[in-house]
Amino acid sequence: MPNDKVPWPLFTIDFEASGLGEFTYPIEIGIAAWRAPNLPVETWSSLISPPMAWGQHRIWSREGEAVHGISREELAGGISPLEALTKANELIGGHTAYCEGGEHDLRWLLHLAQAANIPASFRLGNWKTLSAVLTASQQAQMFRWLDATPVVHRAGADAERLMKAWAV
Repeated sequence: MPNDKVPWPLFTIDFEASGLGEFTYPIEIGIAAWRAPNLPVETWSSLISPPMAWGQHRIWSREGEAVHGISREELAGGISPLEALTKANELIGGHTAYCEGGEHDLRWLLHLAQAANIPASFRLGNWKTLSAVLTASQQAQMFRWLDATPVVHRAGADAERLMKAWAV
């Protein structure tokens, strides 16, 4: 579907979190990369093991847990914030990663960078703004596909869902 106005390579990013709101924290990160129209979409994701400060000073929402299905206990098997952001920086580089979570995704990326004590090498962009480079019929086809493809509330699958909407 993409046309010649698409800013290759494309990256989408998604976070699952301990809940919604200011005092929540990222618990899973997912990235989908589509480096060129003739290449497959690649996806990476990982749980994030929260630093002690997050567990002591941030909110864990049972409602959020019910949405994504990730328990606090499972997070012990995740990677550190430093490992998560280092991998995201490696995958995305200095490009823009598009997301649909707006201020929530920005907040969780900032929490991740603060805990990792390194900056993100990439910017976040609004996924809907990116879709503006498509023709009206391409946008309609993409949104029909998204409506028919449920969000699973797992970071890798949801980042991949956004990216695959482009390939329809």
